[in-house]
Amino acid sequence: MLQFAVFKYVAMVCPQCRAQYREGFVVCSNCHVPLADRLDEDAVDVLIQTGLNNPIAIGLAGSLLQEAGIPFFVMDQNPAVQQESGNFFGWWSVRVPGGREAEAREILQSVEDSK
Repeated sequence: MLQFAVFKYVAMVCPQCRAQYREGFVVCSNCHVPLADRLDEDAVDVLIQTGLNNPIAIGLAGSLLQEAGIPFFVMDQNPAVQQESGNFFGWWSVRVPGGREAEAREILQSVEDSK
């Protein structure tokens, strides 16, 4: 009779960039924030494509998101990656936690409206 052992693998996850780590790691090497063993439902990221491509407006938007305490991750910062993904105009795309999406969209829209 064959017997199988079931091992439960628990990955540690960075709540900011979603990088996965083996159990035993406690801090994200990229973001320098404490790792979590799981993420809550509101922590699921939402991708927001903005109409921003001006470096000054992008800097303002990033500052306002930080000031509001909204964690965000900027997508496609490298021009070559932007072109590969079809983002030829360099529009600023950010990932934010789902629970903070409405607030982030409001901030980003205010920056877009002010340009």
